[in-house]
Amino acid sequence: YDKPPVYYWLVAGSFKLFGVNEFSARFPSAVLALVGVVVVYRSGQRLFGQGAGLAAGLVLATSIEYFYLGKAAVTDITLNLFLTIALLAFIEKRYYLFYIFAGFATITKGPIGLIFPVAIVFLYLLVGSRWRQLKEMKIAKGIVLYAIIALPWYIFMHIKHGSIFAETFLGFHNITRFTSPEHPEGTLWYYYFPVLLLGFFPWVTLMLQSMWHSLTDSRGRFNILLFLNIWAVFIFVFFTVSQTKLVSYILPMFPPLALIVGWYLNRLWDYHYNIRCLSWPIA
Repeated sequence: YDKPPVYYWLVAGSFKLFGVNEFSARFPSAVLALVGVVVVYRSGQRLFGQGAGLAAGLVLATSIEYFYLGKAAVTDITLNLFLTIALLAFIEKRYYLFYIFAGFATITKGPIGLIFPVAIVFLYLLVGSRWRQLKEMKIAKGIVLYAIIALPWYIFMHIKHGSIFAETFLGFHNITRFTSPEHPEGTLWYYYFPVLLLGFFPWVTLMLQSMWHSLTDSRGRFNILLFLNIWAVFIFVFFTVSQTKLVSYILPMFPPLALIVGWYLNRLWDYHYNIRCLSWPIA
């Protein structure tokens, strides 16, 4: 009852293809990590231009924690990919994709697959007073799409196992782990500060600078960059408040950080390129 089935289904398929071995167990995460880099690159390209997309993909792929978890036989990369697609779909106004991949996230890691997208979108709408956007979001159809993907496994598990499933999966592995520490040594309030400093290395050196400029000098991309900042900060705060802490939990903040840093790197490149052009002597 620990976790929903998606990653285990992927590993089972990998075992069928390659045999039962360490490579097979790690293979789905590795493939989905590469897909995640491509998703960030393509979305960055659409949102900010080719250079920013390439930079964002590079930042994500070379961040230590993403690179490390991209080879690990755990659920985090799978969840990260589905949350990334869902939230980027929202900001690009591809709302059906938003609901579909929120559903996939929910059957990968549980309620956070719904809680995170809904909370991040809510905060974005709240901060900018963008409630009119709710009319564009096709919410009724979206709920149906989400339910078709997310609910059947949970319904089947409840029918098969009864209340013990809800008590163990929802009660212990979600609510209790949020409110009570599973690993007492990880209850320090500053736990994720060193995790982020090391996990987002080497790009952490530009992270705060990039976030600051994205909010104060966005050059026509303020709404998009605001959303990415809310996304990253929400993940960090949520797991800082959570009593159970693991290094891998804050991985979903890496894609928005990569896009923000990628945007800033591209802006620096354009600035220095223009300066050099202006300084060239005229023949």
